[in-house]
Amino acid sequence: MSYLGLARKYRPQKFSDLIGQEIVVKILENSIKSNKIAHAYVFSGPKGVGKTSTARILAKALNCKDLFNKPCDKCSSCIAIKEARAMNVIEIDAASHTSVENIRDLRENVKYASAEGGYKVYIIDEAHMLSQAAFNAFLKTLEEPPMHVVFVLATTEPRKIPITVMSRCQHLQFKRIPINFIRERLRFICEQEGIAAEEEALYLIASNAEGSMRDALTLLDQISSFSEKITTDSVNLLLGHTDIEILAKLTEFVIKGEKERIIEEIESLNDKGTDFKILVRDLIYFLRNLLMKKFLPTYRPDISEFTEKIVTKLSELTSEEHLIVLLKDLINAELSIKNSLFPRIIFELTLLKLSLMSHFQSIDKTIEELKGRGHNDMEKNVTPYNKKDFSTLESDSKDIAKIWENYLEQLEINNHLLALKLKQAKVQFNENEIKLIFNGGASVHAESIKESLPEIIRELREFYPEVKIKIDEKEHEKKDIRSEAINNPLVKKALQLFDGRIYNIKLKKGGSIDV
Repeated sequence: MSYLGLARKYRPQKFSDLIGQEIVVKILENSIKSNKIAHAYVFSGPKGVGKTSTARILAKALNCKDLFNKPCDKCSSCIAIKEARAMNVIEIDAASHTSVENIRDLRENVKYASAEGGYKVYIIDEAHMLSQAAFNAFLKTLEEPPMHVVFVLATTEPRKIPITVMSRCQHLQFKRIPINFIRERLRFICEQEGIAAEEEALYLIASNAEGSMRDALTLLDQISSFSEKITTDSVNLLLGHTDIEILAKLTEFVIKGEKERIIEEIESLNDKGTDFKILVRDLIYFLRNLLMKKFLPTYRPDISEFTEKIVTKLSELTSEEHLIVLLKDLINAELSIKNSLFPRIIFELTLLKLSLMSHFQSIDKTIEELKGRGHNDMEKNVTPYNKKDFSTLESDSKDIAKIWENYLEQLEINNHLLALKLKQAKVQFNENEIKLIFNGGASVHAESIKESLPEIIRELREFYPEVKIKIDEKEHEKKDIRSEAINNPLVKKALQLFDGRIYNIKLKKGGSIDV
């Protein structure tokens, strides 16, 4: 006898065998117990989650000879349906029977009762493939079929089924099977088949199946033929996936800004024949799990315990904002890597670019740091303001400049607002005169400075009796505000954080720059 694949051998035969579809199972079991059978059902959901298998189990239950345990999977009717030789269960592949003629044949045959008695069940697979004309021809029969007929339309794309058809059916939605449920099923099958498998390897198979039990069993079948013992290495080798430790190393190198090690690691991966199109996809998923763990330490994503330990350790090395930027840039680069003739080079450049943000921190933290740095520098450079400091200065323009500089430093402590206004002025020294020139937007400060001028002169004359101060207002002078804005530390940090560009620069009222 030819070999029977695991996906067929372990196909669910009872409602209790269905995994991850508790709601659907409960609805069907209660309908059978209460004898409230709908004349037509639509089973929708992703591939490989049990839609067709459930339709067959329903057909068994409707025709089972056991009065209390439906389906029993032991009576002649259940066995005939299981072996696909029952005359009262008709499976139709809608992908190859799309025309109106096929539906007309169905309509002609549907009125005849089964010779075996019981319900006649029509299972229409991939029902969304029927043509619009076929659906229209099917409507009347679907709405009022004979009492002995039940229709089951299975589909992966329910949105393609006309509303007029959906309204005549009971719609049951199947969901993806959780990874842990698939892993448990794989473990059970391995025990039954005598297959040696690592727990981490079974998790990789389950996660790669993307919620499809059929895909998981097909992969298990394939990998068990490839290797005597199913290990993480054999799974990664066969599927082309990247080992979790490699993803962890690349992520750590990027976070820490270790450019040389990034280049060396990529060179090593290239020598091993790594597919960088797959690698970037795996790295995106890994960073996503890292970000989720950073946002919520108690969150448990669909990852193994071994991977979770690695993710938890890496999450302590960086911030949420940093991870968001890394993930965003990597997703943007994924399409270029996928479509490029040089995927290795683009991947390499992307990681090197991301490594430049190794000292990344949030905007709020950056602003606070810059404020603190400015305050500390001011305190560090301030010269104590007393008469002894100026007693040795002579009356020339150089000494006037020094007196003015020290005066502003001390004024910064005593009257911060006034000092800020004075610093907006362009200062010229000429013998005994200090000339304050307020240009453009800074001219709004000129009037308030004039009001404070007697006090300023009085304080300065204690050290320089002949000093004079003149205030001059000029028209707005042209200056390179773009260069000033681009070189601003806060603007640089903001552009780096948000990957932004400067589109417009204008002066706000008061002389400050609005970017």
